[in-house]
Amino acid sequence: MSKRIELGGVTFAYEEREPASAARPEAVVFLHGLGGSIYSWWAQLAACEAGAWRAIAYDQRGAGRTTKPSGPYSVETWAEDVERVLDGLGVEHTTLVGHSVGCMIAEHAALRLGDRVQGLVMIGGALRWRPEAGPVFEERVKLARARRMDEIAATVAQTGLSERCREANPALAGLFRELIASNDPDAYAEWSAATAAGEMIETGRLGCPALAMCGELDPVTPPAFAQAIAEAIPAARSAVIEGAAHWCQLEAPARVSDALLQFLREVAT
Repeated sequence: MSKRIELGGVTFAYEEREPASAARPEAVVFLHGLGGSIYSWWAQLAACEAGAWRAIAYDQRGAGRTTKPSGPYSVETWAEDVERVLDGLGVEHTTLVGHSVGCMIAEHAALRLGDRVQGLVMIGGALRWRPEAGPVFEERVKLARARRMDEIAATVAQTGLSERCREANPALAGLFRELIASNDPDAYAEWSAATAAGEMIETGRLGCPALAMCGELDPVTPPAFAQAIAEAIPAARSAVIEGAAHWCQLEAPARVSDALLQFLREVAT
């Protein structure tokens, strides 16, 4: 069962995996994207635990089992929440791992936190969204307000998982659609509006190592986006997860986890 902590008037639901060894003040902290939750990171939490890394995933404000205050939300507000959660859970240093707009949140949080951030891992991220993404987010807001989450889930599944994955693993495809469809409609609308306005800022100021990875078949944030992030951050590199789409941490969990753990080892040395 997820734990709860109240910070700044918001009750955050979180999952923490602690290695069997003594408690560690540093932790890998996972930040989901639009429509995601703690459970988006279940495989990576298990991999971190097996690799003796303290790992925390939490539902961000307006998502999952965390409370859903009225909007508007913003990348900046979510980044402030990162600092609140770290302080509340006694995390002195962290590697932040984001997915989609969670990458923007992680980048903003890293600028706020400075030396407390030891590394950044950005999965399916973008420096900024393409202009044609604007109408897509606007449509998501309208559909969510109209309580048509099933339609949103069907659309997201087309880009979230590759066609091969949907055909070969219908169980995952069905559960993925349920993950999106089960979002609170009003909160999802606020998330969509805030995601649309998000972008990375002042990437040249980031001093920590960074890894930008994405699925080879990701139509939302293709490999060129990961390369652009790597070029914008001084100590960054990019990686591609072959055969996977936008939610590659679900579609190819072992390969994403292997890349993550390799990065953590590099940062620790």
